[in-house]
Amino acid sequence: MSETTTGLIGEFLAAAAILAQGWRVSMAQQDKIDMVAWNGQNWVRVQAKAANLLGDSDGRSPRHHFNLGHGSKKKKLPTKDDYDVLCLVSPNARRCLFMPITSVRQYSLRLRESVFTAEAEGDSWAKTIDTILEMRR
Repeated sequence: MSETTTGLIGEFLAAAAILAQGWRVSMAQQDKIDMVAWNGQNWVRVQAKAANLLGDSDGRSPRHHFNLGHGSKKKKLPTKDDYDVLCLVSPNARRCLFMPITSVRQYSLRLRESVFTAEAEGDSWAKTIDTILEMRR
């Protein structure tokens, strides 16, 4: 599967996960922003990152490897000026994990498929939204 296809799958899974949390969502594929989600007067800009499971050559269990930086030559970490919510998507598990932009402090992240559960998806969305709304007060 190509990176473009994986990315599109990730965006649609992210939108479905946000809708399942009772929010509305609109696809808005731009640089750094894939969608906008809103609930009443509250809104957030969302960047979805999808990664398929990759096996490790040293025999460890397969993991998703997410590249969190942006930029074509010199990678930079995103800031709150770029987007509000990072959505990590496991196309294999068909689940997402959400995190506020303030929690992105590294260029890459490796996660096991087992961390992508329905409970983790809902909990991470609630905690992320609480953090973002608190930052805006």
